[in-house]
Amino acid sequence: MYKINVFDALNTGEIILRFLTPDQLTKPVIADYKNFLPELLYLLKNRFNPECDVYQLLSLNTSIMDVLLNKIWNLYEFPKNTAALVAIGGYGRRELFPQSDIDILIVLNDKVDKKIEEKVKEFLTFLWDINLPIAQSVRSLQECISEAKNDLTVITSMMELHFIAGNKKLFEQVKIGIDNKIWPSKKFFKEKTNELNIRHRKFSSTANLLEPNIKENPGGLRDLHTLYWLTNRHFKTNSFEDLISKSFLTSQELEILKNAYINLAKIRFSLHLHTQRSEDRLLFDYQYDVASLLGFHDENRNRQVEEFMQVYYRTSNQISTLIEILINRLQSIIFPGLLRRRAKIINERFQSRAGKLEAAHPSIFKESPRAIFELFLLLQKHSNLEGPSNGLIQLLLENLHLIDKKFRESEEIGNLFIEILNHPKSNVREIRRMAHLGVLGRYWPSFHAVTGRMQFDLYHIYTVEEHTLHVLENACKFSRPVNDDENSTYHDIFIQTPKALPLYLAALFHDIAKGRGGDHSTLGEEEARQFCLKLNLSEYDANLVAWLVKNHLVMSKTAQHQDLDDPDVVKIFAENIGNLTRLNYLYLLTIADICGTNPKLWNNWRSHLLSKLYQDTSKHLRRGLDSPIKREELINEVKESALKGLNKLGIDKSSCESFWQELENDYFLRHSDEEVIRHTYAILEHKETDNVIVNIHQYSARGATEVFIYCNDRSYLFAHITFTLAKLGLTIVHARIITSKQGHALDTFLVLDVDGNPIDDKSQCELVAKELKDTLANPTQISTLPPQRLPRRIRELRVPTEIIFEETEEGYHTTLEIKAPDFPGLLASLGSAFVDCNISVHNARISKLGERVHNIFHVSTFNNKPLDDIQKNKLKDVIYEYLHQPKQISLAV
Repeated sequence: MYKINVFDALNTGEIILRFLTPDQLTKPVIADYKNFLPELLYLLKNRFNPECDVYQLLSLNTSIMDVLLNKIWNLYEFPKNTAALVAIGGYGRRELFPQSDIDILIVLNDKVDKKIEEKVKEFLTFLWDINLPIAQSVRSLQECISEAKNDLTVITSMMELHFIAGNKKLFEQVKIGIDNKIWPSKKFFKEKTNELNIRHRKFSSTANLLEPNIKENPGGLRDLHTLYWLTNRHFKTNSFEDLISKSFLTSQELEILKNAYINLAKIRFSLHLHTQRSEDRLLFDYQYDVASLLGFHDENRNRQVEEFMQVYYRTSNQISTLIEILINRLQSIIFPGLLRRRAKIINERFQSRAGKLEAAHPSIFKESPRAIFELFLLLQKHSNLEGPSNGLIQLLLENLHLIDKKFRESEEIGNLFIEILNHPKSNVREIRRMAHLGVLGRYWPSFHAVTGRMQFDLYHIYTVEEHTLHVLENACKFSRPVNDDENSTYHDIFIQTPKALPLYLAALFHDIAKGRGGDHSTLGEEEARQFCLKLNLSEYDANLVAWLVKNHLVMSKTAQHQDLDDPDVVKIFAENIGNLTRLNYLYLLTIADICGTNPKLWNNWRSHLLSKLYQDTSKHLRRGLDSPIKREELINEVKESALKGLNKLGIDKSSCESFWQELENDYFLRHSDEEVIRHTYAILEHKETDNVIVNIHQYSARGATEVFIYCNDRSYLFAHITFTLAKLGLTIVHARIITSKQGHALDTFLVLDVDGNPIDDKSQCELVAKELKDTLANPTQISTLPPQRLPRRIRELRVPTEIIFEETEEGYHTTLEIKAPDFPGLLASLGSAFVDCNISVHNARISKLGERVHNIFHVSTFNNKPLDDIQKNKLKDVIYEYLHQPKQISLAV
C-alpha cells in the first residue's frame, strides 16, 4: 500500500536468528520451532513504543516470516517446477501485524502426483504444529485463475501476491492469469464499492461507535485497503505514492492518508500486543491499556482514554471523508461519460451535472462565502440531486477557513442555517453532511469540541456528536405520518406543537456542554439561549429551547426512578413543566434522546412509563395546576371501576369491600383498576385453599409480564422472591411491595426475559408460578445461585455505587436508596444482604435504566424499628461486598 523500506530480517538479534539461519537439508523438528512465535512477539513488543516507525515493525515482522517459511519450505525438498509458496492478503501486502493470520497460497502445477500433495499436507501440518496462525489455500494454476475470476474475495487477496519460495515461474503465471482481463476496473469498482457500502451499513455507517472495530469500521484500515485495491486495479500502481505521478492524489492528500495509516496501524499493532490475539475491536476493556502503550498518560483514567479515543475518532472521520472523495474521483475517471453530460445552470454560483451539484467556477466561495451554506440549501430544494460533486467537496474543504467570526455572526448566514434546519424532508441529511465535511464544527465551535468525545456512562454507544445527530434524526421522524400505532401517536403530538424548530434546536443542543465539567444540562441551557437569540429567534422560542436543554433528562428520570402511581409525583412534575406545549416538546425530545442513545434501550417497558407520565401529566395540566385531582377522588375512581369489572366476573360487592378493608389507601393509588380486578379476583377465588397465591399476567399494559404474589408476610420474603426470579433468568424492572393491615404481602413484580421482552410462552408463565409457590411454601429449603460476573462495560467504566439512608416521616422505617450498576441477580444479591443483616423489607420501588438501577426500599429490623448507625454501616458494607464482588448466593432460612 505504501513504499516502505525493507528491514533486514536477519538483523534481529540471536534470539530470532537461530530459527532463520539455514542448516542441513533435513526434515524440521517441531520442538526446535515451538518457541519461535513467542520469541518473535517478545521482540516486536520490545521494539514497539509511541515514537516507533510502525512501517519498519510491520516490515520486520513480515520479512522474518518470509525467511522462516522459506527455510521450512526448502527443508521439504519439493521437486523442481511442482509448487510455489506465495503470500496473499495482508501478508502479501507486506502488512503483517503481530497476531494477524498468515495468509498463504500454495500453487501446484496442474500435473502433480499424490506424493506432492502429501508433502503439502506435511508442510502445512508442521506450520500448525508450531502454532503459526496460518490461513492457507492450496490450488492448481488453473484453479487459481478460475476461482479468482468468479470470486471477488479471491481476486482481491490474490492481487497482493508476494513470492516466498518454490517455483517462481508458477508464481509469475498466476500474476499473468489474474490481470485486468478477468476483472476489468469497471466491474471491480462496482463490486468493491458495493462491498464497502454493505460493510459500512453493518457498522451503522459511522466511525463513531464507542467500541469501534479498527479494521472494519467506516474510516478504518479496511477503507484504506479498499482505496488501494481500487486504484491498483485501475492504474496498476503498487502504492499510494505512485498515485501522485498519475495525477490522482495531491501531496497533501497523500500526507493525510499516510498519517491516518500510521495512527490506525499503531493502534492495531498495540491492540494485538495487549490482547495477545488477533483482536481488532477496541473494546472498553482494552482502551486504557492501549492508550498507555501509545503514550497517553493522565492521572484521571477516563480523561486518558478520552484523549486517546478522540484522536482515533478524528482520524477515522477524516479518513472516511477523504476516502469518499477519492472513490468518487476514481468513479469519474473510470466512468468518464458522467462528466461529458451537459451542465444545467442553477444560478451564477452553482450548476448540476449527472445528478451532482457542481461549482460554476472555482472562486464561488471566495467571492461569496454564503455559498458554503447555500450549497446545502440547494441540495434540499433540488431533490433530484444526489449530493455535491467530488470537485465541489474538494473546493469546499479548501475554503473552510472562510467560516470565520464574521461568517458566524452574519444574520444572513444565520437565516440560511435556520432554513436548512427547518426543511421538512432533508434537514437531517444535510445537517449530517455539514457535520461530516467539517462545516458545522467550523460554524459552531461547540459542536467541534464534542466531535469524537466519548461518553463515560452505561447507556451511550455513540460519541457525543454522533449521538446528537441520531437524536435530531429521531426528532425529525416525528414530522412524518406513519402507520404503526406508537409512532402515529408521536406524530399526532408533534403536529400539536406550534412549530418544529425549537424541537430540532433542542436536539442539537441537549448534550453540547458534555465534557466541560459540571451539569451539562445547566451549562448548555445558556449557550442554547444565546445561540437562538443570535439566530433572531423570538425570546419566547429561545427560552423554550433553553428550558428543553436544561430539562431534557427530567422526564426520563421521573418516569424510571419515581413512583408514577403517586399523585404527588405527577403533581410536582406537572408544576415543573407548566403547560401542555412544553410537555409535548419534552416528551418528543425524551423519546428521541433515549432512542438515539442506544436503540436497544427502547422497549415496551420504557414506552409505557413515558406514556403514562405524559398522559397523567397532560390530564393534570388540562384540569389546571390550581385544581389538582384529590387522592380520595382517585381512590374512589379506581374502586368503582374495579367493582364493575369484578361484578361481571361473579364477585359480589360485599366480598370485595370486605377484603379491601384490610388494604391501605396506598394500594389503590399505586394500582390501576385492571390490576385491582386481577389481584382481587385471584385472592378471593383461592384464599380459602392456597396459602400462597401467584397470579401471572403475561402481557401487562406496562410492557412487561406482571407477577403478583399474595401470602403471609414474613422475614426474608423479598429475598426468596427475587432469588427465584433471578434463578429463572428474569430481570425485574419494577416492584411494588405492599403489606396489608392483617399482615399479608401483596407484592407485584414486573419482569422481562433475557431478551428484554415480556414472557411470550404460557408454559413459561406456569413454570414461574410453580417455582415461586414451591419456594415460598418451603422457605427453609437451602438454595444457591451461582456467582454473577459484572458485565465488562461496567467493570471498565467503574460505575460507582451510591447508598443513602434516610428516616421516614412516620419514624417506623428507614429509607434505603441504592444507585448501582446492574447485573444478573442484582436484586437477589440485595435480598441476600438483607437476610445476612436481619432486615425486613416493607416497601420498594425498583427502577432500571440501561445498565444502572435506582432502587428505594423502606426497611426495618425484625422488631419493626428503624436501623441505627451500627446496623446501617453493617448493611452498607454487606451490600458493597455483594455488588462489587458478586458471589454464590445461598439462602437457608
